[in-house]
Amino acid sequence: MKLCEFIRPASLSAARDNLRELGPKGMLLAGGTALHFMQDHTPVVAVDIMRLGLSYIKPEGAFYTIGATTSLADIQRYRAPRWALHEICRRISTHQIRNISTLGGNICRVFPWADLPVVLLAMDARMVIYAGKDEEFSADEYFKTQPAKRFLGGDILTAVKVPALLAHHGFGSIKVVRTQASFAMVTIAARLELDGQNIKAARVAAGSAIPFPRRLPSVEAALVGREATAAVFQAAAAKAGADAPWRGREGMSPEYSRHLAEVTILDALERAATFARGRAE
Repeated sequence: MKLCEFIRPASLSAARDNLRELGPKGMLLAGGTALHFMQDHTPVVAVDIMRLGLSYIKPEGAFYTIGATTSLADIQRYRAPRWALHEICRRISTHQIRNISTLGGNICRVFPWADLPVVLLAMDARMVIYAGKDEEFSADEYFKTQPAKRFLGGDILTAVKVPALLAHHGFGSIKVVRTQASFAMVTIAARLELDGQNIKAARVAAGSAIPFPRRLPSVEAALVGREATAAVFQAAAAKAGADAPWRGREGMSPEYSRHLAEVTILDALERAATFARGRAE
């Protein structure tokens, strides 16, 4: 993507007006770390929203609300009693990239290797989009297809609302890589709610080894109502083959990708269950 001009609007409404007026010749810009993955050399005008006050993390009721231009480094450093999003951010790329890359930039255009969509699906997050007024979308709806399609008319992602982890809720995420800064071979995230020793609710999502991040409903169904044991987790993980078109990449066959996903699901579920057992309130 070739940037030929920068615009720094003074407000969110002005930014939306700029994007609507420019049409295909305009592009929203935040951290800009994904530009080298966009091979189109068409000249575009960058509408820079980094000065519009969208960099923050704050607890609001049952959610932590994260501004769209908040850097991954800030998310990685943030700590709170019912918060877990730092776990995946510390494993994304390098420290230099995390200082610049933003939450919104990671989920407004989803690449196959993206980690955050997997986590936000498992966490049942909500996306706030400014379309003249704020509109909210569940993660299931937002990631049903490529999110970039939602923003062609000039609308702007302003925040992500991540539910706080309540009592007996646990979260686990695993990113399997060849080297520390590599793209993921497979990413798995899981959120469990326990009722005593049994699993009351489960959300499990996968990415990287499939074309687009998605939840794994067969795995979730094999967990709910059963005891949170390694045997149950292993049986549930074995259902992953029915839920996604596992693909071969980076020297991996489709069969190996599926096997790696199953092993990683087991690890993520065990991590989430341990987390949940330690949360009495």
